[in-house]
Amino acid sequence: MLPDRERHALREIEAELRASDPAFAAAFSGRKLRSPQRWSLLLVLCDVTALVMLIVGLFARDAALVLWGTVSAGALVAWHIARAESIRESTEDGATAGSS
Repeated sequence: MLPDRERHALREIEAELRASDPAFAAAFSGRKLRSPQRWSLLLVLCDVTALVMLIVGLFARDAALVLWGTVSAGALVAWHIARAESIRESTEDGATAGSS
């Protein structure tokens, strides 16, 4: 286990690497880069699907559709919040790394 000072230094190095060369950082971490626009489109499509499920379920009086529409809408709210938090954290990290 690394001491706090060394962990902080490692996080700073990783942030600088991600900022300077995102493709290399993604290859190093073993994860592929994902397009933010692709995730935004997927999120919007999921929102529309949940809304359609709710509306169709209400008009057809189908409890299962209403239930699944409500569950998926709740999950999408959590997804929106998590995405907003990750965007906020990444902009804060970028501002912190830029001011160093």
